[in-house]
Amino acid sequence: MKHMVSAIAVLALCTTVNAQKIYTSDITNFWSAYDKMQQTDQNKKQVLEELFLNKKTDGLTAFMSIKKFNEEDYLKAIEKYPQFWNSIRPNTLIDAKKIKSINKALERLKVLYPNNSKGNIYYTIGTFVSGGTTNKEDLLLGIEKIVGDKNTVVSEFENKNLQKMFRYINASQLEQITVHEFIHTFQKNGEVNVLSKAIKEGSCDLIAELALNTKFVSQYIDYGYKNYDAVRTAFQKEMFGQHFSNWFFNSDINEHPDLGYFVGYVISKKYYENAKDKKKAIKDIIDLDFDNETAVLTFLEQSNYFNDAVAVRKLWSTHKENQPKVVSILEFENGNQQVSTDIKKIQIVFSKPMHDKVSINFSKNGKEHFPLKNIVGLDESKTILTVETSELKPNTEYDFYITDRGTKSADGYSFAQAEYKIAFRTK
Repeated sequence: MKHMVSAIAVLALCTTVNAQKIYTSDITNFWSAYDKMQQTDQNKKQVLEELFLNKKTDGLTAFMSIKKFNEEDYLKAIEKYPQFWNSIRPNTLIDAKKIKSINKALERLKVLYPNNSKGNIYYTIGTFVSGGTTNKEDLLLGIEKIVGDKNTVVSEFENKNLQKMFRYINASQLEQITVHEFIHTFQKNGEVNVLSKAIKEGSCDLIAELALNTKFVSQYIDYGYKNYDAVRTAFQKEMFGQHFSNWFFNSDINEHPDLGYFVGYVISKKYYENAKDKKKAIKDIIDLDFDNETAVLTFLEQSNYFNDAVAVRKLWSTHKENQPKVVSILEFENGNQQVSTDIKKIQIVFSKPMHDKVSINFSKNGKEHFPLKNIVGLDESKTILTVETSELKPNTEYDFYITDRGTKSADGYSFAQAEYKIAFRTK
């Protein structure tokens, strides 16, 4: 054990690429605390604090804040899953060879996509909440969800998703996962539909492949190429919709998960291969506005993933025509400034029958201007949603949003607007 601890200590380095650094000290400190906790009857919470949490990097501090896990989550995870921790431990050691490979890829990325990023990469160990996220320019990775393999013991987990988290990945993919995730720090926020998210994720695979100068290896790319036409046909039917779970993060329900990554990879690769100016193509890919339907559609057309651009435009047009909209409000016109305080319900009329879940949210004005106390539900026709109001105050502005987060028609088309605002003022 002493030999392993000292080996980790040697690897607890921070390596510089221009202004960028790669941190692994959280891994070293975690295992130091872990070993001490196994060997002592002292207060384990105190050991965890002294040897790990009090020494945590800025990256882990941000990771814990963003993903909302804490000291108690660590204590619970360490106590409940001893076989898991012992089995994954060797894979968490990020050796100098991997660091060198990642550094080289980051240097090559600066040539492929000139940038002034000062973002750091933090390799941390978390509590199974997330495999990683970005924090401005920084990349935060929870490698306990990344570096497992077929020998990692997952039988202690009650959660089926955790039991299957290493079904299609292994520790040898750390470099490509790291570079893939780092590309996200350059991308614009937002994913307007399945197509948008596919390009956003799949393009990171392509750029990682170029930066690492080696083929991107994954189960979804292997399966996707072997079943190219079938995947493309299925994707064509759903690409403008919001059925993300059919294409991403679905290893718990799908034998061949994450095929959206494959489609996005192919679309991006075709766009890159079709371009005369490769450097500009890479910039186009990374800088694409994923929240802009027209920009994403144009990118798809220029990739020639579907050979018939006219057919793609027709599909898009049909989708837009079928998206549900709010037609009216029965009690008053939207924006009315003389609404009675006596109304007890608001009936919202949609353009077509809706799925049972309609997403409603506060506006930026906050709870004090939110007029609802209960969602009654849809009528028999599924076109009228009834909501109950709270006690309305006189001469007060009220508002709320119907959002596209899960709001869709009964036949599966997503709500036409990201946020539809309903607002009124009482007499």
